Amino acid sequence: MNSSQAPDQREAVLAQLNASIDSFFAKGGAVEELPGGKYVPHRPHRDLEAIRASTVPKGEPEMTRREKMIAEVRVLAKTMCCAEVMAHTGLSQSTLHRAAADGGFQFKPNPNRGKGNLGRKLGDPAQDKALAERIIAARDAGVTMAEAIRRMGISYKLIHRIMDDFGISYPTTAEKKASRKP
Repeated sequence: MNSSQAPDQREAVLAQLNASIDSFFAKGGAVEELPGGKYVPHRPHRDLEAIRASTVPKGEPEMTRREKMIAEVRVLAKTMCCAEVMAHTGLSQSTLHRAAADGGFQFKPNPNRGKGNLGRKLGDPAQDKALAERIIAARDAGVTMAEAIRRMGISYKLIHRIMDDFGISYPTTAEKKASRKP
């Protein structure tokens, strides 16, 4: 059904198009030929070696910016760790490590590496003491550690830090069961 209509539709469109072309020419229209795109060849490749050779005088070797940066970082690396050199120069860590590899030197080891917050007090001593007293009171009342944490609104990490700092031992479930049996 559709296949029989398709050729008729095409013929109607073609007849209308031919009629509009004939009317264009009848009114004095003319076909104008426009210029097409022109071929533009690729840019010639610059010979980089010839340019580099011509800019550096042969008499005295001039240090490049990178060589100057490596020399500066080498001097700093004798007394500073990588993080300190980053803060001092503003260069990124990857740039400094590449400079160290290219220059054949190493940074002074970071004294705080791997220690995180070791040795730093994370809380207020007065608040910690008050919290320790509340933990002891909850333990003596027979409240489980999980329930004490929920009631006090603190984290597991904080309760364990307070328990370690003040030497508080909270009985485990196994210890509670063992103490109930004679």
